[in-house]
Amino acid sequence: MPRALDSQLGQVAIWTFLGVIALIILSYLYKFLCWIIPGPRNQKQLNLKDRTVLITGASSGVGRNLAREFYLKGAKLILLSRDTQKLHELCEELETCGKESGWKNPNKPEYNRLDLEDFREKTENEILEELRAICTLAKDGKTIDVLVNNAGMMSYGSFKESPLVVVRRVMEVNFFGQVSLTKALLDHIPDDGAIVNLGSILGRVALPYQGVYSASKHAFQAYFDSLRGEERPQLQILNISAGYINTSLGSNALNVNGKPSGKQDPLLTKGYSPEFAAKAIVSAVEDRETELLLAPFIPKLLLSLRIFTPNLMWWILCQRSNQEDVNKGK
Repeated sequence: MPRALDSQLGQVAIWTFLGVIALIILSYLYKFLCWIIPGPRNQKQLNLKDRTVLITGASSGVGRNLAREFYLKGAKLILLSRDTQKLHELCEELETCGKESGWKNPNKPEYNRLDLEDFREKTENEILEELRAICTLAKDGKTIDVLVNNAGMMSYGSFKESPLVVVRRVMEVNFFGQVSLTKALLDHIPDDGAIVNLGSILGRVALPYQGVYSASKHAFQAYFDSLRGEERPQLQILNISAGYINTSLGSNALNVNGKPSGKQDPLLTKGYSPEFAAKAIVSAVEDRETELLLAPFIPKLLLSLRIFTPNLMWWILCQRSNQEDVNKGK
């Protein structure tokens, strides 16, 4: 018996060793492919110092923390949101935190009001002129090195009960608004710049009672995936599939009446902190990543189940989807 046990332990040790070696080989193979295949990963790391970074939805949540992280990297910030008072306070806070840390970013943060819903009433030329004026706030008066599409709107409600007016509002902000903004700014972004899209894992695996939001994020991801093959191959387009992040997005989500729900989704409060999310995103931008799955193990498992056993995945989602009224948009 001891010999048999020793033999089994020896086999386990051998297979473990071989597994580690295989992972190391795959890691080096991945780096080699990144080196020989043209694309963003083929470039050197993105140095954010003195680069102009434009962030939408910068007044709160992940956007606010992204502003802080980019500012501490020495970037020139252009912050956009509907709430200019919060943006003004954020700019003052950024300059203060720089002084307190003993290091001062020489680039003064700038801000401007922007509501993506307003684009619905404007022509492409009007949007272009509005954003050209915003580009004058850049370091050189024209170049946006990093565009961060962070602004977003959430909604809860069933397929039957969600009125089309809510569907259109969410799509206007999460899809049409982001596309209009990016189209207008595309020629202002250099080949060694980046477009950062804060999407959602729900754009890959839709949840019941969040169909509108999931659809908007799916369209958002698909559109920018398509852009990769149409534009300059060196241009970094980073699509982020984020899991739950503890922000006010849930309480501001529209219900079936088109009003903010005022209820925070319990799952959001258990999600990543916006500080953690911002650090991970900025690191991915610097490393020239093109995909970031910002989620814990269970959501990643659901993505795998969708590929290999989709029926099991849908059964799991149906079992847990309709327990909370907040998820039904009521």
